[in-house]
Amino acid sequence: MPGMNLTKSEAADRAALIPSATYDISWDFTGPGDTYRNRTVVTFDAPAGASTFLDCIGATVTSITLNGTALAPATYAADGRVELSSLAEHNIVAVEADFAYRTDGQGIHRFIDPEDGEVYLYSQYAAADAHSTFPCFDQPDIKATFAIEVLAPAHWVVVSNSPTPEPTPVPGATTSIGEGGVNRWTFAPTVPLPTYVAAVVAGPYAWAEGSLRTRRGPLKARVYGRKNLAAHLDAEEMIGTVQAGMTLYEKVFDTEFPYDKYDQVFVPEYNLGAMENVGCVTFSEDHLLFRSRPSDAARERRLNVVLHELSHMWFGNLVTMRWWDDLWLNESFAEFVGTWATEQVTPWKDAWVTFGASRKSNAYVQDQLPTTHAIVTEIPDLEATVSAFDMITYAKGASALKQLAAHVGEDAFFAGVAAYLKRHAFGNATLAEFLAEVETAAMTPLDGWARAWLETPGATTLRPVIETDDAGVVTSFAVAEDVPDAHPVHRPHRVTIAGYAHVGDKFERAWSVVASLAGAVTEVPDVIGTPRPDLLLVNDADRTYAKAHLDIVSLATVAAHVGDLRHPMAQASVLDALWHMCRDAALPARHYIDAVLAALPVIANSEVAEAHARTMVIALTRYVPPAQAAAATEAAAESLWATADAAASGSDLQLQALKAYARLATTPAQAARLGALLDGSDTLPGVEVDTDLAWDLLAGMAACGVAGAAEIEQRLALDPGAIGRRRAAGTRAVIATPEAKRAAWDALAHPADEPAPNAVQYETALGLSRATDPALLAPLAPTLLAELRDYYEANEGWVGARVARYVFPTWAVGRIPTLESDIERWLANNSDAPSVLVKIVVEGLDEVQRALAAQAASA
Repeated sequence: MPGMNLTKSEAADRAALIPSATYDISWDFTGPGDTYRNRTVVTFDAPAGASTFLDCIGATVTSITLNGTALAPATYAADGRVELSSLAEHNIVAVEADFAYRTDGQGIHRFIDPEDGEVYLYSQYAAADAHSTFPCFDQPDIKATFAIEVLAPAHWVVVSNSPTPEPTPVPGATTSIGEGGVNRWTFAPTVPLPTYVAAVVAGPYAWAEGSLRTRRGPLKARVYGRKNLAAHLDAEEMIGTVQAGMTLYEKVFDTEFPYDKYDQVFVPEYNLGAMENVGCVTFSEDHLLFRSRPSDAARERRLNVVLHELSHMWFGNLVTMRWWDDLWLNESFAEFVGTWATEQVTPWKDAWVTFGASRKSNAYVQDQLPTTHAIVTEIPDLEATVSAFDMITYAKGASALKQLAAHVGEDAFFAGVAAYLKRHAFGNATLAEFLAEVETAAMTPLDGWARAWLETPGATTLRPVIETDDAGVVTSFAVAEDVPDAHPVHRPHRVTIAGYAHVGDKFERAWSVVASLAGAVTEVPDVIGTPRPDLLLVNDADRTYAKAHLDIVSLATVAAHVGDLRHPMAQASVLDALWHMCRDAALPARHYIDAVLAALPVIANSEVAEAHARTMVIALTRYVPPAQAAAATEAAAESLWATADAAASGSDLQLQALKAYARLATTPAQAARLGALLDGSDTLPGVEVDTDLAWDLLAGMAACGVAGAAEIEQRLALDPGAIGRRRAAGTRAVIATPEAKRAAWDALAHPADEPAPNAVQYETALGLSRATDPALLAPLAPTLLAELRDYYEANEGWVGARVARYVFPTWAVGRIPTLESDIERWLANNSDAPSVLVKIVVEGLDEVQRALAAQAASA
C-alpha cells in the first residue's frame, strides 16, 4: 500500500504546505499487555482549505479531532495515514491510540530482563519509525518542538531530549509492572528537532552523573544502563571523552553546543552502534558496553563512536538534511570528524590507520558490487533508506571529505562548516548549501571536485607501471588507474608514492614523492633515477580513496619479509592491498593468508589485526579451493595458537590471536586446547577466561563437534542473563550437525511463537552460517533460498535485511555446483520481491561469482 512508504515527492509536497509543527506527546507505559497508550496533539499552520496527512502506523486509534471536530475512524486508513482535509490557517489535531511494543529494535523496543523480569524501553526512530509510536509528520524537513509527558512505574527513570525533571506521583494510580505507584515525568519543550532524533527511554536504568563545561555554561551529563550491568558503565571515560570532544567541536565549529544536557544510554538488543538522539544518545549494550575484557580495537571503536555521535549534535541535528538523499552528508561528516577527533583528543593516535583497515576497506567491497551507488544518490522513498546506511554513505563519503579538507586546507574547511552551521541553525540544508559555504571560505570552486568524487560510483585501482635498467635504477615510472567496466570514470588523486628498502631485519622509507594523478596513466618523472625499491606503495599514508595493487617485486618482498614491516600505516596499506588483490582474483588466497599470519605478531594497530583476522576467515571459507580449505584452515589455526602462546602475557595481541584461533579451530586436537582453557586444566599466562571469552571458546568447540547442547546449557547456567541467552542461541546454531543447522533456520523462519528479538536472530544467523566444513551446510542451501523471501517479508526492515545477509549461502560456493544458477533462478522468479531483499540477493550472487574466480586463481 503506498501510504506505508512515503516517497520523496510526497514529502516535498507536504513540507511545502507545512514548514514546522509542535508536538505535545503523552505516553502511558503502565498498562498490561503488549501495547501502550499514546495521546498526541499536533499544532501546525497550513494554507486554508489545504489537505495533508499525518503518518501513523500500527495503531489502534480510539479518537481523532481536527480543530475540535471529531473525525470518523475511516480517517485513519489501513495504509498508515491520518487524512486531514479542509485545513484552517492554524490547526490542532489530537489523536489517541494504542501502539504495540516492538522487539525488532525499532519504534519503542521492549526488553524484559530474564534475570529479574524488569522491563526496559527505548525508542529508535531513524530512519522513519517515529510514526509507529505517535502520529506525526515523519520526515526530516518538518522540524518541530516536542513537549513530552510519560506515565511510568514509580521505580523507573525516564529520559528524553530535554533535561530530566523530578517526577511527580500520580495519586491513586497503579501499574501492572512491578509493585508500587505511578509517576508522571513532564519534560520541557525542546528546540526544533527532526522527528528521527526525538527520544524516550524508560525503565529501572542505573546511572552515573557528571558534568560538562560548554560555552553555554555547565551541563548535566549522565551515563545509563541496565541495573544488572551498572558496574560496567565506564561513565568517567564516556563523559570524559564527550568533554574532550565538546571543547574541540565548539572551537572548530565556532558554534556553542545547542542543547541543554547530554546523556548517553546503553540499551539492549540494539540494531545500530549508536544513535544521535538529541541529548539522549543511545548506544548498543551488546557491542559497546564491556562486561568482559575488550580488545584495544573495541576500546578505540567505542571512543570513536562517542565522538561520532557528539558531532551529530551540530551536523545533522542542529542543521538537518532536507531528505534522505543527503544522509551521506550527515554520516560522512560524522565519520570524518569522529575519526579526526579520535586522533586529536584520545590516546588512539593512529585513528586513520584504524579507519582505513576497517571502514574504508569495507567501502571498497561495497563499491565493487553491482548495486553500488554514488556518494550522492537518489533516495526515492523510505524503503530505500534501509539500503542507504552502508559503507559508501559512511566511509567512502568520509574519505571524500578528508580529501576535501586536505584540498582546501583544514582551516578553510572548518570555517565553511562553521558558516554553514550558523546560517542554517535549527533548520534544514542541502549538499549544495554546504559546499557553497566551503567554497566561500576556501575561495576555491568545488563543482569539479563534487562531480568527480560525489556523483560517480565505483572503486578504482591504482597500480605502478615501472621499468628499470640492468642496475635496477628506475628508467620509467607511472601510476595507472584501472576503472570498473560499469563505471569507467577516472578521478583526480593526490597521493604520496613511497619506496621502501628492506635493510637487515627492517624496512626503511628510501624516498617519497607527492604526485597528482589524472586519467588512465600518469607519468611521475620524479621517481626516475631512484633505485627500484623492495616495496613500492602508490598510496603511502592512505591519502586517497582507491584500492592499490602491488607490483611483482613488492609481492615477493612481502612474501619473504612482511614480518619486518613495523610502520602502522604501511602495515595496514600492504595487508589491505593483498586482501583486495585476493578478492580480485589477482593473488592466490593462500598468499594473503600467509602474509596475515606472518605479520600478526608485529601488527601495531589492534583494528588492523582484528580486521584481517575477520577477512582471513572469509578467504579460507570462500576463496581457497574447497579441496584445500581444511588443510589451510588447520594450518592457519596452528599459526594463531603459536602466536597466542608466544605473545606477551596479557597483551592485546595474545587476546586477538586466541580469539582468532577459537574462530578457526577445526580439528578435535585444536578443540581440545579450547576445552582445556575453558575448564582450567590448561592456561595461557595473562589470559583470564572471562564470561565472553568463555563463550568464544565454547563456540569453537561446538564448531569442531566436541561440544553440544549439554555444554551450552551448563555455560548458560553460569551466565543466565540476556547476554548469556543471546550467546547461547548463537552457539546452539554453531553446533556441527545438520540437525542443529536446520533447527537454527527453523528458529528464524518458523518460530513457534513470535519472532525472536533482533539480537537473538542476529546471533542465530551468524552461528548458522559458521561451519568448519561448509559442506555440512550444503543440504540446507536449497531450503534457505526457497524460504528466504517468506522470512524477509515476515521480518521486513533492519532485522530481515541483516539476517538475510548473514544466512545467504555464499559459504556454499564451490561446494554446490548449481549454486550460481540457483541464485540466478531465484532472481528471475522473484523480480517482484521487496527491493531491499532483491539487492541482498544480487550482492550475494556477485560474491559467489567473485569467490569462484578467486578459487580458480588459487587453484
